[in-house]
Amino acid sequence: MPFAKTQKLLREILPQKTFDNLYNNACNLYDVYQRTKERVSSVPYYLYFILSIQKNEVIRIEIVQKVLNHTMVSKKGVELTYNIAYKALELDGCFVECGVARGGTSAVMAMIAKNEGKNRKMWMFDSYEGLPLQSDKDGIQKPIRHQNRTASDLAQGYCLGTFQEVDHWLFHHLELSRRNVFMIKGWFKDTLPQCKNKVGDIVVLRLDGDWYESTKTCLENLYDNVVKGGFIIIDDYHLQGCKLAVDEYIEKLKEKPKMINDIRDGRCYLVK
Repeated sequence: MPFAKTQKLLREILPQKTFDNLYNNACNLYDVYQRTKERVSSVPYYLYFILSIQKNEVIRIEIVQKVLNHTMVSKKGVELTYNIAYKALELDGCFVECGVARGGTSAVMAMIAKNEGKNRKMWMFDSYEGLPLQSDKDGIQKPIRHQNRTASDLAQGYCLGTFQEVDHWLFHHLELSRRNVFMIKGWFKDTLPQCKNKVGDIVVLRLDGDWYESTKTCLENLYDNVVKGGFIIIDDYHLQGCKLAVDEYIEKLKEKPKMINDIRDGRCYLVK
């Protein structure tokens, strides 16, 4: 027990039993204080708290923060992608995104695959020229609000991430491997029929093509590749054309997937 002078004074004025109880409690408290001090003396308390979180939670926070400036998806949407992709590690197959834009959510899945320590593949399909024209089934086109085509305006050529920009960010900045991450440039109707056999089994299929035709083409070409228990994330289920394409496709299936729909956030995901 510290404070020797205080100990001497208390011993003189307190009954022996009372002093002994006080002494033992003080020693226990002092031990707790010392252990805590050793842990937090060299770092701010908030950093000590973060370091105490489970390793997987720290990794999740780091990955989500890395991509937020490189995506048009909300933080909640990025976290959903992370959580689903992490859960899908229990299954055998690859990750696929159709509608990459600036590469943020694809990067989330690719980094999860990299941390897994296996050769899990990440396929990234996009025109890398922005959105195509919408059809009559997509409703009224929203007005263009920004000159910069990387903006999320729903118009032809917008939601743009160029091939060069995404390539540099993935392979130079994030240092992902070209052996496991494949960027496929072109319109879905041209690239998916050619690549679906190469892609093979899919554990997470993320669709972010906005429009009816884009969503329909992705489902028609890749849904059968999704393994049992695999996930299909529909980022644009709140958009008229995308929702119509998904609903029509599910209606034709003999075995319906389970749908989890977040009305507030506008996206949904399917579990096959």
